[in-house]
Amino acid sequence: MPKGLTETESIFEAEVWLPLGVYDEIMNDRESAPNESSLEDRGRDELIVIGRLKPGLTATAAAPALKTLAANLESEFPVAQKDQTFITRPLDRFSTSTDPTDPGPIYAVGVMISGMAAVVLLVACLNLANMLLARGTARRKEIAVRLALGSSRARIVRQLLTEGFLLSLLGGLGGLVLGLWSIDFLAVSFSKIAPVEVDWLGRPNPMVLAATLGFCILGTLGFALGPALKLSRTSVLGDLKQHAGEDAVRRRWKFLPRHPLIVAQIALSLALLTAAALFIRGAAKAASVESGLHAENTFLVETDASLGGFDQRQASDLYRTLHDKLAALPRVEHASISATVPFGNSFVRRDVQRAGAHPAPAVKPATAAEGRTFSPWWNSVGADYFATVGLPLLRGRAFTTAEATQPGGPPVAIIDEVLAKKLWPDGNALGQRIQFPTLEIPTNESGKESGEIKRGEAIEIVGIVPPVKNRLFDKESDGAIYLPFARGFRNDVFFFVRFASLPADAESATADLLRRTVLSVDPVLPVFELRTFASHMARNPQLWFVRAAAAMFSVFGGLALGLSVVGLYGIKAYSVARRTREIGIRMALGAERHTVQWMILREGFVMVAAGLAVGLLLALGTGKIVSSILFQVSPFDPLAFTFAPTLLAAAALLATWLPARRATRISPMEALRDE
Repeated sequence: MPKGLTETESIFEAEVWLPLGVYDEIMNDRESAPNESSLEDRGRDELIVIGRLKPGLTATAAAPALKTLAANLESEFPVAQKDQTFITRPLDRFSTSTDPTDPGPIYAVGVMISGMAAVVLLVACLNLANMLLARGTARRKEIAVRLALGSSRARIVRQLLTEGFLLSLLGGLGGLVLGLWSIDFLAVSFSKIAPVEVDWLGRPNPMVLAATLGFCILGTLGFALGPALKLSRTSVLGDLKQHAGEDAVRRRWKFLPRHPLIVAQIALSLALLTAAALFIRGAAKAASVESGLHAENTFLVETDASLGGFDQRQASDLYRTLHDKLAALPRVEHASISATVPFGNSFVRRDVQRAGAHPAPAVKPATAAEGRTFSPWWNSVGADYFATVGLPLLRGRAFTTAEATQPGGPPVAIIDEVLAKKLWPDGNALGQRIQFPTLEIPTNESGKESGEIKRGEAIEIVGIVPPVKNRLFDKESDGAIYLPFARGFRNDVFFFVRFASLPADAESATADLLRRTVLSVDPVLPVFELRTFASHMARNPQLWFVRAAAAMFSVFGGLALGLSVVGLYGIKAYSVARRTREIGIRMALGAERHTVQWMILREGFVMVAAGLAVGLLLALGTGKIVSSILFQVSPFDPLAFTFAPTLLAAAALLATWLPARRATRISPMEALRDE
């Protein structure tokens, strides 16, 4: 197949295709235990069937046939297919599933980033339009002379648009180079933490070049067309009489700010700055998120014995040997094995219910007492796991060494408080029994039972621990269940190794020691991940996403702030320069310097105040929009809504004060002779 073929998903591409008939044999146990997921079990959801409508056939027209098919399936499989139906929706290019949903978060972020970029482009266009209008006041006499000599208005407009298009082309070329560099930078940054190899093609292509040219044309129309039409409509007689240095700006609405485009820039900039502040707050909170584990001075070692050709029995022996060697290393306090790790790339859920519950097939239990099932996070761990990761036992006990290492040990489990309250809302879960209602009987490669807990087997709860956060954006815990590792064997495992102390300058030497220890057990035992638990948390892709979003919005907000401040300063400085004669006459007639300064400042204050008032309304709307992807931050965060307006107001007032200060230093005699 051609390189880059992603089939139904737009991100991940397949490299190998196998017949569906060998599914049970090649199913990797990163997703489920051996032989647990079979395509013959209608309760599983590994098989995804995608349908393409015939040309000209709409989803509405296909609905009756799909309804009939659903009824036939329910008739043939009354339990598994009860109350099931078909929902016709477009295929989600980011997550293929049996219930396609809106790729909301991904598309929302894409639309949001594009929208923020469009706002920055709009601010830049407003800035340039304002500058062209201000510069046009100095060219009114020139344009009037051209019109008086017979030049057509269309020719004047064409000339001004050409000048604007040259500016757009220069900006577009610079933006294209900067954009390609930024995208490559983001791709390289993500590839360092991605669990898979990232193959990014960031070269410019005809579509990108065409889009760049299109934005250049759009930008030209955005900032040059309005000033061109306004200046080409000038009064020839009045402008021919104008003296050099006059800044006669005709305003139809006296109550409006002198430069409404600057007001719009300030308002849009405040919205972007507020969004950036909200994302920065979210990134700061995400960086300090607590998983619930207290794994300071702890290393993570990930390995998979099956890739070295070892069967389950051999792998279990290897893991026991490796555990003993890791625990015997100098300065090691605790070491333990774990099938999964919080904020990792692989998670497992298991349906759990009270032991002995057998609800009828047609009944959907509403409570745990009636047999309702819950789907908590599943993990299998060693005997010393909870001491190693600093997870205290609230009630009960930890697993014994025999329970954690012997496949035929007693069926016991430890659950967290969340699952305990779900299963026994009004009682104590300790000492109670639960069961897995949907598991198949697990077997090993030889066809014998592997020793793992079976479907319907009663499991005693021997301990209760606090909840652990597994993913960054989980708003509430779904509960967790821990089994002894021997009763929940997995090939791909993590070893937590906790040291008494771990100086920063000793991390590299410690990592080398751990790697040598793994190789000493067996040279073919692979090591996938070897880093501190703190580094593992920091490299989480979800955290990278939050930080990248905060960085991008900060760049957008900074660009908008810079454009607004430069635009405001440029307008005021140019206005002061154009009003030199006026200021000179005022001062020659007795105006005080502070009076002249306040006159200039007052105009700036009005623009800044109007911009902040409108910008706060936009910021409130922006905060509401981005709240869906903020991490533990209110869309109306008081710190963000204080910092952003203060920063923008301070920068804008400084940009106004500098030209006003310059105006007070004008010599009246020199100003009167100014042309």
